[in-house]
Formats: sequence, C-alpha cells, structure tokens
Amino acid sequence: MCGPPHVIPEIGTPRLRLRPWRSEDLDAYAAMNADPQVREYMFPPRPLTREESEREIEELVGQWVRLGFGHWAVELRESGDLIGRTGAKRHEDWDLDPEHTEVGWLYARSAWGRGLATEGATAAVSFCLDELQRPEVISIAHLSNLASHRVMRKAGLEWAGVRRWHERRVNVVWYSSKRTAAKTGD
Repeated sequence: MCGPPHVIPEIGTPRLRLRPWRSEDLDAYAAMNADPQVREYMFPPRPLTREESEREIEELVGQWVRLGFGHWAVELRESGDLIGRTGAKRHEDWDLDPEHTEVGWLYARSAWGRGLATEGATAAVSFCLDELQRPEVISIAHLSNLASHRVMRKAGLEWAGVRRWHERRVNVVWYSSKRTAAKTGD
C-alpha cells in the first residue's frame, strides 16, 4: 500500500483539473448531491443533505491520508467550476478482494453527455496503474447504470462480470484493468 502523500497530487486533462478539495467546494458539491438523478445509482441512492455532503468530502480527503489515494474534486479548466469528483477508493465490503482499487465518479447533471466523466476516469485509472503501481484497478456500477458502463469501457477497463454486492443489496457489473508486463517494466 502506498503511504500517505504529503500533498494530494493535481492532474490536468485537456478540459479538467483533478485537484485537492477546498472548503469553498461544499456549496457546489452539496447542490450536486441534492439532485435525485445524480444520486440515483449511488449508495445511498437518495439525495444527500448539506451535512452529509460535507461528511462525504471529509471521508474522501481522509482516504488520501489513510491510503495514499482517494477522490479528487473535479473542476472545468476553462471556468474553474466544480462539476464532480473522481478517483479511487477501497471497498472493504467488496469480498472478491478488498485490496482492489475501485475507480469511480460522480458528476453534476450539467456535465453529463460531454465525455467529461470518461476524461476524468481515464486519468484516475492511469494514476492508479502508473503512479501508484496498483496491480489491478476495478470499477463497479449498478446494473442499470448504462452511462457508467460506457465510461468504464472508454476508460480502458474490460468486462469482469456481474455479481450481487451483498452489503449494498444490489446487482452490479464490474470492469477491470490489470497492469501488463509493459506497464510493470518486466
């Protein structure tokens, strides 16, 4: 496991900045989480209160401290507007192997349909495989969340299966990317 970073790294893509969270992000993040459509496939599958959004940001930042990776705040490079989050987390209740690093995302509806989730997810997958040198990166989505299935494929992940996520009591699909010999330098 990678140790805690001294500074959360920032990643730039052509249209996005994946950056550390700031206190001023709470308003935009809480507004995004208050949208039932944004939260439809999340856990819990309901809008969050402002306080719950604040706790979620604290948890996301805490993962960087504990694990050396986590979810970044995602902003549009052009405007600086916060439009979502993306990054990696570890799910202790994913019993196939709790050491897998799961790349995920959540974006405001205003960002949907523009390829921004794919751009952010691709950067997060590369960071996990290349910088963190994780042996495998997975992504998990609700069976009905077809938009996330497309993002996973476009981000370079391959179909791994369907299963029941017992702790969450939902059927999910998951995709995976493993480091290859070329990626490991062997």
